Amino acid sequence: MAQRATSWPAAASARATPALTGPRTLATVLASLPQALYLRCHDGSVLPVVTRSGLRLPTALVLGSAGPPASWGVQPGEQVVVGDAEVVLPAGIVRVVRTWVPARFRCGAASPERMSAVAAGAGVEWQARALFVARAALCGHDLADSVSAMVGRGPGLTPSGDDVLCGLLLGLRPVPRALAGVWAAVAPRLGATTSLSACLLAEAAEGYAVPAVLRLGDALAAGRVGAGGTDVVGRAVHEVVGIGHSSGADLLAGLAAALRAVAQPARSRVRLAAGVPAGVPAGVPVGVPA
Repeated sequence: MAQRATSWPAAASARATPALTGPRTLATVLASLPQALYLRCHDGSVLPVVTRSGLRLPTALVLGSAGPPASWGVQPGEQVVVGDAEVVLPAGIVRVVRTWVPARFRCGAASPERMSAVAAGAGVEWQARALFVARAALCGHDLADSVSAMVGRGPGLTPSGDDVLCGLLLGLRPVPRALAGVWAAVAPRLGATTSLSACLLAEAAEGYAVPAVLRLGDALAAGRVGAGGTDVVGRAVHEVVGIGHSSGADLLAGLAAALRAVAQPARSRVRLAAGVPAGVPAGVPVGVPA
């Protein structure tokens, strides 16, 4: 008697790639990590398959259990089958049994105390560039050169420059015109970065992010700093810093810049946006090429 294949029930994001529920096709493994499997589907979209304790990306297929006991059984460059609400792996089959709906990032005006809490966790390398882009976006300036120097800059599946841009896109949500300006500069350049990072940039432009970032936005919106002796924002910042090797800190650099620029008086913002980032001339690539 043939042995029945192991099956793992999972919840698919409402924003997961349509390739998951479409006809069965081959997908290529981008990365195979203990708590996450990233698949590039035939249409170029990316499907993150994560364990219950993994990083829940807004487009993820989330297992209801810890997942495979040892490994996913596949390595980068290998292919698996995706479609008909399933991901077929050598070790078993991940089956969609329900759907989950990701929340959007919310964040209003931030007090100096709250902005300082976010800036305290931000990476320093990109702060000047991020603040320059945020001010320029709010002033309606051309962002092409500055953004092209960020997209795809840095090593890894999510380069640092992209993480910073995600923070900017989220932080500029209260000013739709500025948000649209940044995205208009980013979108044509998505081919210059990894497929996973391109997906996350598109999600950030729509207001979606991982739970830790959403919790930070909620803490900022509530303004609960120092309430009852508890620094809720500070704890949320610490959680975001823990994302990846530097992804969380880089995202905070973009978010802190957006919060600071939005809070500045318009006259001051226009004057400062006419300059260039300190030590980083506009249009000069920053970081390590991917």
